[in-house]
Amino acid sequence: MVNQSEITMQSNSKTLLDVLMIGLGIFGGGVLALLTLWLWLDYRSDPAYSLLSSLSAAMASLLPASWRALLGAETRMMGLPLSSDTKAYWYMARAGGIVGYGLLWLSVVWGLVLSTKITEGLVPAPIAYGLHEYLSLGTVLFATGHALVLLGDRYIGFNIFHLTLPFIAPYKPVWTGLGTIGLYLSAILTGSFYLRKQIGQKIWRTLHYLTFGTYLLVLAHGIMAGSDSSLGIMGLIYFSTGLSVLFLIYYRLFTLKAKEARVAKR
Repeated sequence: MVNQSEITMQSNSKTLLDVLMIGLGIFGGGVLALLTLWLWLDYRSDPAYSLLSSLSAAMASLLPASWRALLGAETRMMGLPLSSDTKAYWYMARAGGIVGYGLLWLSVVWGLVLSTKITEGLVPAPIAYGLHEYLSLGTVLFATGHALVLLGDRYIGFNIFHLTLPFIAPYKPVWTGLGTIGLYLSAILTGSFYLRKQIGQKIWRTLHYLTFGTYLLVLAHGIMAGSDSSLGIMGLIYFSTGLSVLFLIYYRLFTLKAKEARVAKR
């Protein structure tokens, strides 16, 4: 009876701690969002004398002269501050897409590592599954940012319908549409983490097989629609990451068959 009471108290304490951490996260995120909005509005009202400009100038003055010259050249090339013809949105979209792909790859690889139990006994289960969850959240966050930032780019002229409805974008519609579908699937799979009890473990595991299709769609989107895919370094990244996922899938199927064979012998 005493043990049951202790377990109940520990469970209640954990729930309270989780609620507190979520509350702090929401509060901190809200404060950061309001501060960012205020800085942006202050900058838009008077760019020359805004707090953001003053802080940027103060930070730049701490850098060596050669670094300041390099940053100045990059700023002029990107069209900063954000004007109507700036290239900054395009650069941010490209960076967000690459980071989003990297996080998706890490999420898929880590999920396969967990399913094959390679890290069993090396990494505590809560940390291992928590990392998988946050990699998935990061994927959705950066992929969404990658899409939304394109609304600011005036060169191609994306609108919200181009980004939310597959295959109607003015830029490589088929490959851009595959990226849109990949984002939706990533969001569904990430959301399933929090609905596992409601939908059941069996359905949840079956749903997670869509991860491989999602990765394939995003990989195709990156190779065929990515403006950096022609670079040698990006080609190497796509090839090596795709090959690693293929190897882990093969390894997972091999271990699964070996396990079934051992069970059959019993």
